[in-house]
Amino acid sequence: MSLSKLAFRNLKNIRHNMMYLGAVTFAILIYYTFLAIRSNEAMLNANEMYGKLGTVFTGSSIILAVFSTIFIWYSSDFFLRRRKQELGLYALLGLERKQIAQLIFIETMGYGMVGLIIGTALGTVASKYFVQLLAHVMAIDIEATFTISLAAMGQTIAVFLVIFLLIALRSARTIYRFTLIELFKANQQVEVIPKVHPILAVLSLLLIGFGYYLTGQPLLDHFTVVAPLLMVCIIVGTFGTMSYFTIFLLRVLSKQARHFEGTNLILHGQLLSRVKSNAVMLSTITIITAVTLTTVGAATSIYYFIDRTVEQQMPYSLSVASKRQEAEQLIKESNQTIEQRTMVNVKNVDHQMEELPNPLYLTKYYRTYAMDGSKGQFSYINYSDYGRLAKANGKRVLPEPQQGEAIVLETFKGNDLLQERVKSPVGIKINDIHSSFRITGETDLPIAQLYEKQRLAFVVSDDAFAMMPERAWMLTNYQFSDERTDDGLMKKLEALYGKQAETDMAAYYPVYAITTATTGLLAFAAGFLGLVFLLATGSIIYFKMLAEAEESKHRFAIIQKVGVAQGEQASIIRRLVGFVFSLPYFLGLIHSIFAMQVLQKLLNYNIVMPTVLAIGCYTVVYLVYYIMTVRAYRRIVM
Repeated sequence: MSLSKLAFRNLKNIRHNMMYLGAVTFAILIYYTFLAIRSNEAMLNANEMYGKLGTVFTGSSIILAVFSTIFIWYSSDFFLRRRKQELGLYALLGLERKQIAQLIFIETMGYGMVGLIIGTALGTVASKYFVQLLAHVMAIDIEATFTISLAAMGQTIAVFLVIFLLIALRSARTIYRFTLIELFKANQQVEVIPKVHPILAVLSLLLIGFGYYLTGQPLLDHFTVVAPLLMVCIIVGTFGTMSYFTIFLLRVLSKQARHFEGTNLILHGQLLSRVKSNAVMLSTITIITAVTLTTVGAATSIYYFIDRTVEQQMPYSLSVASKRQEAEQLIKESNQTIEQRTMVNVKNVDHQMEELPNPLYLTKYYRTYAMDGSKGQFSYINYSDYGRLAKANGKRVLPEPQQGEAIVLETFKGNDLLQERVKSPVGIKINDIHSSFRITGETDLPIAQLYEKQRLAFVVSDDAFAMMPERAWMLTNYQFSDERTDDGLMKKLEALYGKQAETDMAAYYPVYAITTATTGLLAFAAGFLGLVFLLATGSIIYFKMLAEAEESKHRFAIIQKVGVAQGEQASIIRRLVGFVFSLPYFLGLIHSIFAMQVLQKLLNYNIVMPTVLAIGCYTVVYLVYYIMTVRAYRRIVM
């Protein structure tokens, strides 16, 4: 029988290699689907931002390719391990190593070709529904169809042919590393109990603790130094924890009285003999778990608070500084209804402040004060207009400032990431070209969304306002019945104002649309990658544990002969697999929680709900992998 016929017969034995073929097909399916979404014509035509954010998909596709390589690598490792005795039999029957290597090479490439056919076919179907999901989160109305992307297919074939070629060469090379007797005794490897290093174990925990401490510091002040140091501490500490602290912990447990109760002796022996060889895998999965939970949690949180974010930037449906009657006529002709209209007189003053008060000087988000001798622009409104504006926005009306007093508007509230503390501006005096004003109150009430949030504004008494020689501008703010939809009103308004649109008009809907599209796209990419990371890590543990199950058959055969009941054997398997699954999960979860605290400070939102949602979804899928692994492990050893 020729090698090609033997390889073809082995390829037809799908039942024994279904998990390997499934892993290969899944990796191809995900990669092709992602590329098909990136090049979808309907999405490109529907939203301009989709095309501009192509770098998101490009970077994500590179990450997917790397993970696919790791994923298939682990899968093929399990596939090769369970066949070592079969390969030894081929050698015993007279096949040369070169022929066995050629056989493995042909089979690996054969499974790759089958996976490419099935994966691209399923990806073509899946891409339609993923495009619909992406359009939904981006708030775009499109009709997705089944399309075959030749560019995506060509790139998928090229990438995975390279991956399969590397893995096939690696698998073939493995044949030359083992002697015939080693192939037959592949499932009887002798494992040594690792040594304990208490100092390294404690040092690993201290590194992680120091990394957690750094997350509570003002990162942005020294970001280029603190951020890399934090990452190094967490990563090195994680690898040290898996390599040294787990061994130290297991050895401590082995000296306890409970070590000799029931099947604990067998379980602890199994864990100690395996933990050192699994340290790199467990550390990698811990870091991936932390990155996945943090990335998905961050994207979910940002998307969850889209409304609040846009509301802070654009508190009104529309603000105009001129052509008010023409603008209102266009509004009447549209589907929008004006629910509220507020008008405020504003005087803009160019001046240099002799003294910059806290917190206005400390914050990094004010560009309006004088800097290096240049003039800054400030706005003043009278107390009467302020009162009407505050009531319209549901804000508490502060007491009226007296002569020489003022209320500061849109004061930056401060952030722990930017500065340790922010002093109150109340009581501080500012000097401008008109007079001195003592700050008696502060509020974040915006006078209009025409001006950037960085612009400082002050409320003064009606008399003080009238005495200022600058020209007063009438700003009008509108609240619409449904500001999240647009029937063409925005284009008509832009045409009305022409070149003045950037200065005399600002609307909620364009900002909402672009923010939703951008954030939705980023959330989708993060969720998609998170799903891939989750499935990849779960599958890596799955194949790793099944490979160890093949090597543990003789151990469980001895356990059965000495009279250990099947229920107790099942308990050993559940706890053994549970330890491998839970250790990277819980440590990665703790890492992500500290990282999410940093994000919460940055966003200044309570992100508990979206974070819990992301962790919950991750945990459910992770538990499914645990149950699958336990069942497969039992079928092998029992």
